Amino acid sequence: MSSPRSLPRFRCLMEGLCCRMSPITILPFEKPILELLAERLGVEIEITPGYTLYDRAGGANIALSYVLHLDRDGRCPFLSKRNLCMIHGVYKPYTCRSYPYVPREVRYIIAEKARLIYARVEYGLSSHCPVIARDMELIGERLAENPGFIAEYMPREYEAAVEAEEKRRLLLAGLSGLWRRGVVDLVEKRPGAPVLNLYDLLRKYYPGLPLELGVNKVLARLERLG
Repeated sequence: MSSPRSLPRFRCLMEGLCCRMSPITILPFEKPILELLAERLGVEIEITPGYTLYDRAGGANIALSYVLHLDRDGRCPFLSKRNLCMIHGVYKPYTCRSYPYVPREVRYIIAEKARLIYARVEYGLSSHCPVIARDMELIGERLAENPGFIAEYMPREYEAAVEAEEKRRLLLAGLSGLWRRGVVDLVEKRPGAPVLNLYDLLRKYYPGLPLELGVNKVLARLERLG
C-alpha cells in the first residue's frame, strides 16, 4: 500500500495576486481604520456600503458590511509598486488575513418576531490562489480523511476567519440588542436612504465596543507611527 503524498502547511508565495483579484469585503469597524491609514499614507481609497438594513426609527440604512474597491489599475490601493502590503504591520482586513480561506457566502438572517439578526457564513478555499490551485487534489484528499484539515493546513488563515466571525457575531448581537430595546426598527434596505455605519451606531450605546473589537490596539499602533 503506497504512503499518502505529503502536503506541507500553506505558505503564501507573496506575489500579490490576491491584491489584484477583486474588491475586498470588510466589517463595519474596519472602515474607519482603513480610512485613517489611507489618510496617513496619502492613499486614495473608495469604500462603499455592502449589505444594509433600513432602520425605520432612525430613517437610515445601517451598513453591516462595506466594500474596499480596487484602484483604477485594478490593484488594492494599499498594494505598493513592489507588490507589498503597505499596511501589513498595522492592520490588515480580516478578508486579507484569512485568504485563501474566504467566505463563499454570507447570509444575514432576520427574525422579525424575535428581533434578532445573525449571519450564516460558508467558507471555502479560493482556487485563484496558485498554491491552492497546485495542491487542490491533495487538499481534497486530506479533507475527505479529516474535515478539520484546514485548521492544520493553514492555522493562521483559519484563525483569522474564526476571529472575523466572532467579531461579526459581536456586532450583530449588539444590533439585535438595540432592536429588542426599540432603539432601531429593522426592515429590508430602502434605496436612496442615507447610510449609517453599524459600528458608529453601536459605539453610542456600547462604549466598550472598540476595546472588545481590538480597535484601541490598532489606534495605538497608528500613534506609534507618528
